[in-house]
Amino acid sequence: MIKGFILAAGFSKRLRPITEYIPKPLVPILGEPLLDYIYKVLKNAGINDIGINLHYKADEIERYIRENHFSLKIFFEKDILDTGGALYNAKDFLKDSIFVVHNCDIYWDGNIKEAIEWHINTGSVITLLVHDYALDNKLIVDNEGNLISIKFEKFSSNSLSSFKLLAFTGVAIYSPDILQLLPKGPSSIVDLWFNAKNKGLKVKVFPVKYSFWYDIGTPVRFAQAVFEKLRRNFTSIYVHPTSFGCDLVDAKGNLVIEKNVKIKKPFKCKNLIILPETEVFIESEYIEDCIICKNLVIPVGDWKKESESLSYGGSTRRYFRKKDKVFCEWEELGEEFKKTVLLGKFFKKKGFPVAEIFEVKKEEKLIIFEDLGNLTLYSWLQCKRKDEEILSVYKKIIEKVVILHFKISQEISKLKINLPEFDYEYFRWESNYFLKECVEDVFKLNFSNLIEDLQKELHLIAEKLSKSKKVILHRDLQSQNIMLKDDKIYFVDYQSARLGPPGYDLASLLWDPYVNLTDRVRKELINYYIEKAKNFCFSALVLNSYENFKEELCLCRIQRHMQALGAYGFLSLKRRKKNFLKFIPSALNLLTVDIKESSLKLSSLEKLVNDLKANLTLLSDTYSYI
Repeated sequence: MIKGFILAAGFSKRLRPITEYIPKPLVPILGEPLLDYIYKVLKNAGINDIGINLHYKADEIERYIRENHFSLKIFFEKDILDTGGALYNAKDFLKDSIFVVHNCDIYWDGNIKEAIEWHINTGSVITLLVHDYALDNKLIVDNEGNLISIKFEKFSSNSLSSFKLLAFTGVAIYSPDILQLLPKGPSSIVDLWFNAKNKGLKVKVFPVKYSFWYDIGTPVRFAQAVFEKLRRNFTSIYVHPTSFGCDLVDAKGNLVIEKNVKIKKPFKCKNLIILPETEVFIESEYIEDCIICKNLVIPVGDWKKESESLSYGGSTRRYFRKKDKVFCEWEELGEEFKKTVLLGKFFKKKGFPVAEIFEVKKEEKLIIFEDLGNLTLYSWLQCKRKDEEILSVYKKIIEKVVILHFKISQEISKLKINLPEFDYEYFRWESNYFLKECVEDVFKLNFSNLIEDLQKELHLIAEKLSKSKKVILHRDLQSQNIMLKDDKIYFVDYQSARLGPPGYDLASLLWDPYVNLTDRVRKELINYYIEKAKNFCFSALVLNSYENFKEELCLCRIQRHMQALGAYGFLSLKRRKKNFLKFIPSALNLLTVDIKESSLKLSSLEKLVNDLKANLTLLSDTYSYI
C-alpha cells in the first residue's frame, strides 16, 4: 500500500493578500479548491491513505475537510515544523509504506503512478519528480539520474558541463527508511535529501510527463493556472452556479466568477477573477488583468506572454494571438489547409461572416486571421441567460446559416474546390467511428449480440439521409465554433464543410451536447429557420415539407450525436484531451431522445445506447479528466 502526504501548514506569504482571506489549500480554480484537486490527483494515482499537516488557518481547513467528508489524517502543528519536521511529526503514520509527498501549491496532471513504479523498481529511497523548467532549474543531476547537488553561485558553468540542471516539481516519493534520518523538531526536507545521499543511499530523479504544471504560490501564477484551466475547458468564462449578476458583465476576455459572488453594477472586463464571498461594485466602466478578493483589487498584469496561446477544441492546429492577430499553425500543408484558405475567402466574399484572412505563409504553414476575440457562444452560455436572450442570439446565427444553406449554396460553382458530399459511405463512416472510438475503445463494450441488427439500422439511417437534397454545410456547427464580437456573429473551424442535408447543421447547433437548450427554444428556432428559408426558392427543393424535414432532422440528430460520441472518444484517448469525456453523458442522453422521436424502429441502437448509459459509472472510474 502506498500512502500520501500533503504539505499544507505554511503561511503562504507569496500568495498574499489572497491568503489573508482564503487559506491556500482552499483557493478555488474554477469552483474546485486546490485541496480537492490534489486529493483527486493522489487518489487517481492509487493512493487512498492520505495525511495532511496544518498550521496557518488550520481550523478553517479542518472544518472544510470534515464537512466534505475527506478521508484525510490531519496532523496539527502548534509551531511550524518546516517540510522535514512535518514528516517527522507524521512518522507513525508514514513508517510502514512508501509514501508520496505533494506540496499544496502545485497544480498539475503529472504521471505519479509511473513514478511510483519506477521508484520501487530502482530501489531508490528518495525519488524527486523533476522537469526542465528554466525559472527553477537548480537541481544538479548526473546522466544516471542521481541527485548531485543544488546550484549555488559557487558552481561555475564549466563545473556543470557534465551534469543536467532540472527543477523540482513539488512532488517526491520516499521509502519509509528515510524517516530514521530526520531530527526531532523543525527541519528542511532538502537537508534530508543530502543526508540520505551522504549515507550512500539512492536519491534519484524521475523526469515527469504532464499537460500542465503550475506553482500557484503567487497571484500571477495563480491567475495563469486559472486561465489555463479555462482554455482546457474550451471556454473563456466560468460562473459558479451560486453566484448572480454575471449578465451585468460584458466580458471582452477571460472571466471567472467563483462561489457566492454578487455583482451589483454593470461593467466591462478582460482577464478578471472574482474570488468567493465577494460583492462587486466597480466604479470604473472597464477593468482588466486583476483578481478581486473581498474588498481588494490585486493586479496580475504579468500573467500574459508575448504571444497568448488559444484553445480551439479538438484541433491539432496551434492557435495563438500576437499583436492583435490570430496565428494558426498547421502540422502539414494538406487538403484542409487549402480548404481553409479558399473557403475563408469565398465565404467572406459571399457575406458569410468568418474571420478575414490577412496573410497565408505556406513555407511556415501559417494562416494569419483577423482577431475575433475570446467569446464563443459556448462561453457566453456559461452565464445563466433568459430564453429571450438566447433566442435573440440564436436567431442571428440561424439567419446566417440560412444564407449559407440556400443562397451561397446556389453559387457553389464559383468555389475553386470541390466540396465532398455526405454520401452513404460517409454516413456509415460516422456510425462506425462511433462504434470503434466510443463503444469499443472508451467503454470496452462487447456488442456482438447486436451487431447484425444494428448494422441494418445504421444502414437504413445512412441510406435515407444520403438521398436527401444537399446544401453547403458548416458540418461542425456547435457552440465552440461560433464567436460573438461587438454584437455580431462569426463562424470558425469551417474547413470540414461538406454538401449534405441542412438538418445536420441544425442538429449540431440546437442539439449540441455542450449546451442545454429547452425544447421550447429549439422548436421556435426550427420554425424561425423554416420561415427564413422561405425567402429562397432553392429551399423548397430541400425542405420539401415541414413534416418531412422534421423526420430528416431527427435522423440527422442521431447521426450527429453518433459522430460526436466517436469524436469525444478519439480526442480523449488518441489525442489525450480527456476533458472531452465529460460531454459523453450529455450526448448519450440526447441520442436516447433522438431514437425515441424517430419514426424508424431502432431497437438495437436503443439497446446499445442504454448499455452505454448503464456503464457511465465505470467510465468515470476508469478515466480521469481532471
